Amino acid sequence: MADNPPCSIPAAITAGDTATWRRVLDDYPASAGWVLAYTLVSSTKAFTVTATADGDAFIATAAASVTASWDAGTYRVAEYVSKNDERYTLGTTTLRVLPNLAVATSGLDTRTHAQKVLDSLNAWLESKAPVAGAMEINGRKISWYPLPDLIKLRDRYRAEVATEQRATGGFGSRILAVL
Repeated sequence: MADNPPCSIPAAITAGDTATWRRVLDDYPASAGWVLAYTLVSSTKAFTVTATADGDAFIATAAASVTASWDAGTYRVAEYVSKNDERYTLGTTTLRVLPNLAVATSGLDTRTHAQKVLDSLNAWLESKAPVAGAMEINGRKISWYPLPDLIKLRDRYRAEVATEQRATGGFGSRILAVL
């Protein structure tokens, strides 16, 4: 286990990696019998991670063998506590499960939806066409899209991609210190 785990579920987990976080819930101490759990739901799967007591706090761990079965994608996560006949949802968040590149095969497209759309918009803009011609997105046909609107849409997806990249980090984004 990490020496100093984060205090909440991470924004992203790589499938096949161990994920650990610690939660302190003053109103629901583990020592009083409260149980903390997380349910992760995607469009095709659902998983539950149950935390263990650590004094009054909780340690949640999703072992590498567990996360290895998680499909890459976006999951909605509910955090809740229970004791006897009581159950309280503390909140919900979004978790991105990143693909395990160590077991990936060639041809894996690791881009997010936002990155794919941004790449498509950039390709269209680079074609120097004054408007987008006929195209279909999620069953919706678009036959005319003015250049200013395409630029505005590109800027929105550019910001979304930047937000995703900040949330998931990358090589060189961590600062490690030895004390």
